[in-house]
Amino acid sequence: MSQHTTEHSGPSNAIRVGYARVSTRAQDHAAQLQLLNAAACREIVEETISTRRRDRPKLQATVAALKAGDTLVITKPDRVARSMKELLVFLEDELAPRGINLHILTGICAGIHRPNGQSIADKMLFMVAAMAAEMERDLISERTNEGLDAARAAGRVGGRPVAVTDDRLAAARARRGRGQSVTQIARELGVGRSTLYRALEEDGPLTATAAAAPVDQDHAQPSPSPIGTAAEPPSSAPPAWS
Repeated sequence: MSQHTTEHSGPSNAIRVGYARVSTRAQDHAAQLQLLNAAACREIVEETISTRRRDRPKLQATVAALKAGDTLVITKPDRVARSMKELLVFLEDELAPRGINLHILTGICAGIHRPNGQSIADKMLFMVAAMAAEMERDLISERTNEGLDAARAAGRVGGRPVAVTDDRLAAARARRGRGQSVTQIARELGVGRSTLYRALEEDGPLTATAAAAPVDQDHAQPSPSPIGTAAEPPSSAPPAWS
């Protein structure tokens, strides 16, 4: 259903599109259509969808087809939003970026609301929507900063977790004292060699023995014999080949 009447204000090629919604098929669009027809709408879009549904395909398609300076006409705010918060989000995220006006025909918000209106009355709802969006961004930033401050106060800082914990560093020091290489210690503790090397360097320069990495652990030299036990002399017999 359409009525070919152009808007009296705004760009000469601007159009007015009405949107009517009911929740169930048992309801009738007639009352909304009567008001929208009297509001000089070039076209009226009808949609039957539950109030509980956030997605309204015909409304979304209508808004996507409108251009800057065009006007979306509704009878009441609850035709496009379930709450004032949802209405403000709709204004801020959907209509304002596209420069689309909103004309509400009845209720306390009745009037034409323009994102770029000349008067406060023209852009009242868009101003409220922008203020609400800015307040929400400030609240998110404030909560984030409070969380970071609390984490710092508890000894936690941002960034990647520390790879060499105090327990791992203590174990590395003990193994280093027993003559193990940094490469072997790093592999057994599951940390990077360079990371462990830097952590151990804070204790002082590493000795050549501790820093050297064995070429192959399967062929590493055997550990020294325990104290008090005589080392077996090397065998002169040739090795057995399997």
